Amino acid sequence: MALIKRLATQIQSVGKDAAHLAVNDSRVKEHLLYLVGTVLILLQVFVLLFSTSTYGGADNIGHYQIAKYSFKYPSLLLDLWGKPLYTTLSAPFAQLGYGVARAFNILLFVVALLFTARVSEKILKGSSLFVVILAAFSPVYYFLATTCLTEVLFSLTIVASVFLFTEKRFLWAAILISFIPFVRTEGVVLLPVFLLALLLKKQYKSIIFLLTGTIFYTLVGFLVFKDLLWLIHQMPYSMGDSIYGHGSLLHFIAHRNEIFGFPMVVLIVLGLVFWGWDMLRSQSLRSDQAIWFILIAGSWITYFAAHSYVWWKGTGGSLGLIRVMGGIVPLAALTAIQGFRFFSLFFRGPVLGFVLMGLFAFAQLVWFFQKNDPIVHADPTEQLMKKSADFLRFNEPEKKIFYFNPVLIHYLETDPYDITKSNWWVADRQQPSNSMEWGDVLVWDAHFGPNEGGVSLENVEKDPYLKKIKSFYPVEKITVLGGYDYSIQIYKKSTEKNDSVLLSDKAELKLSFENYLNEHVKEIDGAKIWEMDNLQEFSPNMIFSPQEIVRYEVIEFAVELQFKAPEKLNKDEVLLVLSLDKEGENLRYEKADLVSSDAAGWEKATLQVRMSAKIPETARFVIYIWNKDKKHFYIKELTVHVLSY
Repeated sequence: MALIKRLATQIQSVGKDAAHLAVNDSRVKEHLLYLVGTVLILLQVFVLLFSTSTYGGADNIGHYQIAKYSFKYPSLLLDLWGKPLYTTLSAPFAQLGYGVARAFNILLFVVALLFTARVSEKILKGSSLFVVILAAFSPVYYFLATTCLTEVLFSLTIVASVFLFTEKRFLWAAILISFIPFVRTEGVVLLPVFLLALLLKKQYKSIIFLLTGTIFYTLVGFLVFKDLLWLIHQMPYSMGDSIYGHGSLLHFIAHRNEIFGFPMVVLIVLGLVFWGWDMLRSQSLRSDQAIWFILIAGSWITYFAAHSYVWWKGTGGSLGLIRVMGGIVPLAALTAIQGFRFFSLFFRGPVLGFVLMGLFAFAQLVWFFQKNDPIVHADPTEQLMKKSADFLRFNEPEKKIFYFNPVLIHYLETDPYDITKSNWWVADRQQPSNSMEWGDVLVWDAHFGPNEGGVSLENVEKDPYLKKIKSFYPVEKITVLGGYDYSIQIYKKSTEKNDSVLLSDKAELKLSFENYLNEHVKEIDGAKIWEMDNLQEFSPNMIFSPQEIVRYEVIEFAVELQFKAPEKLNKDEVLLVLSLDKEGENLRYEKADLVSSDAAGWEKATLQVRMSAKIPETARFVIYIWNKDKKHFYIKELTVHVLSY
């Protein structure tokens, strides 16, 4: 009996010691978590202080300007492009300057990671530190931390809502997630996911609170705009065709490593497989694992799929930017944690599990720093915009500025909403000077001008009352959306007609074989043609120098080739090429495929090229056909239409 009592006492003592160790272990993990959070804050503050630019470009500046001037113009707090909830929360910080507004995002970044860690502990004990490292060094999420973009607040809103749900605080989870469309508009696609999760949990009373955010902003907007449907009428995005075009349905999958990092991608795939298998094996959608899978994996997959679809269809104002996926990184990281269960099939015991998680976290760090410069540097287009601002500040002070790129006004430190000082875009896109007063300045840039602004350089150059006062070109060739070579052109509306403005000029160059004496010249259908066979890799070429054509600011080439192919020509077998060379150095290379149909007659291949007219005098243009796969076909005539303006 005494032996049994002694044994019981020892077991009780061991139990107390184990409990004490467990408490201490929990405290150690918590302290480590806060230590990692502090290190991340210091790292991001270092990035903020030493970067010469900010990830996100003009959109980043746009959000900052809306927040900064929302106290002066309160209606900006409801600007749907700026995102009302983000603007409201960031506005106090923006009053203290651009750097402080970006520091606010660092705070959101770390808080989002702490919520991610809390949820991760519910999924897999001891995983909190590792999920933080995976998410924090996911490339897009890392760079978003020091911006004024909305993706970080979006990620915090989602992961905090998931945390509340896992804590069984369903009503508060429903209220918080209801505001997600006012952080990022596309967040509306997540509401059905939370609706399903609440239905499975039989939290019917909480479902109605998914409308909280919409009802709140509808009523607030009604008081301001006197329009009960203002959320619809002022929606900045159209589901029609986007000016940005479209791309592959698999666009974001193709950029998966740039979004998440390769080590995290491996774990995400494994996590989806094993978590999904568990859900199917349980044969119950009401189990916690099934509901968490729907809530966590279902939310980020829905968001990922929605963005993939709109970019594929070229609608919703999508530009295919991979940074939009930063908002779902914490949820993807939580899915990745489930990937460790695959390795548990081969390794037993918690120690090996922690070692493995540590190895993956280390791999994520190594991969990130190998593939990315942690400091953000200004790209050449932003450097040119700063030069333009400096030029205007010292040469055209107090002049009203018409502009297209918001970065310009940011550098000028001008109130973008004071229309006596500046104006975003011009009303008359055909003759911009009609929207301006004498002495006003127009700053046209090759990206925002023709795309968002809808003003072509040709129309600006043709405008008889716009006098060019300065041009800025990058050292290297930068082709932007729409095919323009990047440049910035600055004009002033002059009281005298600008006689120096050169109107569009056209030229036509031809290569025919009527006077050729060569064994490859044949006569078909009454015309002299050139026969390409398996012994010829290149056709006769057309060579001309820039001095042979009129050059203003932009040159457009429309190259047309008539050809006939007795055999099928497929993509990337035969190419129509335009090359610009200077003393052995290739400055530009453009190509188009010769692809034949089943028709037996003559067909046409075309190549459209637009470039800056600032070309070295010693350069030369060469146009030819490259018979890569040594195909048999005939070419009749090569015509080049040149338009300069």
